[in-house]
Amino acid sequence: MSDAHKKLFEMGLDSIKNLEVDLGLLASSKTEVYGCVFGRDSLISSLELLEAYERTHDEYFLHLVRKVLRGLSNLQGREVVLESGEEPGKIIHEYRPEGHEHLTKAAVNPWYVYPDNVMRNYDSVDSTPLFLMTAHRYLEVSGDEVFIAELRPSLQAALQWITEYAAPQPGEFIRYRFHPDRKYGGLKSQSWMDSAESLFYEESTAFPAYPIAPVEVQAYAFASLLAWSDYFLKSDKTLAKDLHERAVALKAAFNKSYVFVHGKRVTLAFALDGANIPLKAARSSMGHVLFAAHKTKNGPECILESQYIERVRERLLARDLFVPSAGIRTLSSRSLHYDPLSYHNGSIWPHDTAMLAQGLRNFGYVEDAARVERALIKAYAHFNTPIELFGYSRGFKQYAHPDGAPACQVQAWSAASLVALLGEGA
Repeated sequence: MSDAHKKLFEMGLDSIKNLEVDLGLLASSKTEVYGCVFGRDSLISSLELLEAYERTHDEYFLHLVRKVLRGLSNLQGREVVLESGEEPGKIIHEYRPEGHEHLTKAAVNPWYVYPDNVMRNYDSVDSTPLFLMTAHRYLEVSGDEVFIAELRPSLQAALQWITEYAAPQPGEFIRYRFHPDRKYGGLKSQSWMDSAESLFYEESTAFPAYPIAPVEVQAYAFASLLAWSDYFLKSDKTLAKDLHERAVALKAAFNKSYVFVHGKRVTLAFALDGANIPLKAARSSMGHVLFAAHKTKNGPECILESQYIERVRERLLARDLFVPSAGIRTLSSRSLHYDPLSYHNGSIWPHDTAMLAQGLRNFGYVEDAARVERALIKAYAHFNTPIELFGYSRGFKQYAHPDGAPACQVQAWSAASLVALLGEGA
């Protein structure tokens, strides 16, 4: 490792250590807007930390992933609370025991606060399958059956949330909606691109109809169902069979509804709306289907049929998405909604690009993954911090929120991606 890379690695590791708390990880530093526990952020960070562990064999990363999984297990949904999005087995989106007044005391659409004056929000459709993915990945790299046995009630509750609340029938997609009877505020978009701007029809100003089924969430759910089906073969064959059948049905439905072939080109819808109308703009999220791969005796398997994988790889690396000096855009520069300085419509997020590189590596595209990683390292070196997101248009651009606040300068999943990328032996 070069001195420059070593310095970046140490910066990422120091950032992670400064974000560690009793419940796992803060999403950003305490002085920044996301200085609290987020389920999705913690879990994607943990998946990156497990990658870092495989490259460095540093036990600290396993310790931190255990802390994250245990903390989120303690915050897991127990009952149905319409106003916060809570449901039994669902993994939390955002946890603020204090400092939530900017949300819960807002003049318009204040968010729900529980009777104990704690803000718990569950507006995240992907945190639960990510929890299942992370726990299984932890087991794969650590062999720690004792911890997984401790976590088993939470894992089974998470699986029940998928099979009873999110998609009761095999072949159904994992969807979310903002309930029409809800009186309190919350997130209208509940996937990782959780800004309202990120949900659109390419040539219409109408807001897509609920319930929304994001592309990457189907991939996470498939990987989770398949992984835990294999695990439960030893102890609960009935459950294992049900999970496997659901995975197979989900994969079949996905390849019929999300895959679009244009001659030799293939793209994936980034979501389906409530009427199963595809939202077709090319987004980086299509690459998450390669990231969410389950290891089998025949090699990695993801929700995408094998004949489409090479074409999706080509689509991700096309000039309208891939910037060789920076990373992969969240939205194609050809889209009518493209704006390199937007939050999710053309900006570059380091953790997202890192996940896409790992997805390429999963399926043997080692040189392509290395190209993407080299681009991302240039971005980290330019900003000299594990930044939340940035723009790129004839050079790097700082992102600013509509209120003028800059992007978070220390973001957990960006820091975790950095240590995974530059861990010794990488």
